[in-house]
Amino acid sequence: MVNDFYAELTSDANYNFTDVQCWDAVRLFILYFARCWMVQDEAWRAVLSAINGTGRIRDPQRGRVKFVRALPEVTLTELLAVAEPGSDGNPFKNLSIQVRNWLVVLLLLLCGLRRGEALLLTVDSLKHDVDRQTGEVRYWLDVTTTDDEDRRSSKPSIKTAQSHRQIPISLDLAGLIEQYVSEHRAENGSTRFLLTAVDGDELSAESVNKMLAALSAAMAPHALQRFKERTGGKKRVSSHDLRHTCATVRYELFIKIDRDKELALQRMRAFFGWAVESDMPAIYARAAIEDDLMRTWSDAFDRRVNVLRRIAA
Repeated sequence: MVNDFYAELTSDANYNFTDVQCWDAVRLFILYFARCWMVQDEAWRAVLSAINGTGRIRDPQRGRVKFVRALPEVTLTELLAVAEPGSDGNPFKNLSIQVRNWLVVLLLLLCGLRRGEALLLTVDSLKHDVDRQTGEVRYWLDVTTTDDEDRRSSKPSIKTAQSHRQIPISLDLAGLIEQYVSEHRAENGSTRFLLTAVDGDELSAESVNKMLAALSAAMAPHALQRFKERTGGKKRVSSHDLRHTCATVRYELFIKIDRDKELALQRMRAFFGWAVESDMPAIYARAAIEDDLMRTWSDAFDRRVNVLRRIAA
């Protein structure tokens, strides 16, 4: 009921200060009883964790609530099909450019990197070590600044102090990075940045935007239309849309691993480079919650239709 109430309040972009006060009253009311009864009842501990994760609605005078959404499944599927190297629908004909673009998409989608963070990676950013307990090789990316000369007019940067971090990656993604560097990376000897343009210079933020625009334009019309409906009219997928998708999925994965919402939010902060007090994890948690609510509403509707059919029969 609380989730339904929150969704109802935030579904209207023109919410007012009274709505903020109303939610605060409900939230504090539930928190009071959850704290009193959680010692004796595990269910109330779950309620406390859920309400803490939902957080407060911002004062409308201090900026609108951010509504973030993962890419619709049909849009994401079509984007990956178009961007995959060798795909007939790929708008880029050069195989090396296709591999580089594929790597950019996966860095944004699987690692949740900001565009600037991806552009700051160097050929030495990929690290590995042997796990002493399992004997397996573990790979990660060092996301941080570098002292290398950057000749780009729009220089990428690390957003906050917490954005300096290490991100674990899969063996497959590590292999793709190594393959790109050894076989497809344009090299003129002037830069150590991982992602390069055709002439071997550093890849620019503008080039990433143009690449995503070209991939978006190459998608099937129905997939692009679904994306427009979901985002209020956006015509192309952006780097931040891929980060949104990663954050929403990562939250669901973390909550399945730990079964502890607060711990999942802390993992989110570490993975995506947010400050300890940042409310961004709660925003993505709400995006996942609202998707779950949509599925729940759909199931409830189906059950009600089946009941009506039985009565009619």
